[in-house]
Amino acid sequence: RYMGSGLSYSLVGKHNSCRVLLRAVRPNGGLWGHDLVCLILKYFGITDCSTKTHGNRNQFNVVRATFKALLTHESMEEIALKRGKRLLNVERARRLMI
Repeated sequence: RYMGSGLSYSLVGKHNSCRVLLRAVRPNGGLWGHDLVCLILKYFGITDCSTKTHGNRNQFNVVRATFKALLTHESMEEIALKRGKRLLNVERARRLMI
């Protein structure tokens, strides 16, 4: 989760012919979209997200595609570690004039 409430970037999950798109939105944007996906995100503690489902909207396929999308999420720290970089706070970078 980004900032304890939402996603840091958009995610896509696919199961059979169902595709679920989880879009990152501004803070305090709320949850909207497919009811089942919003319920799953609420259980995960994500409160700011827009969802869209395409293809076969069978409940089983929607749930599996949602979990596959959530499994692809990486935090900012994981991305920086994979790239061999380190995260630096914006205010600290300005003070250090980087």
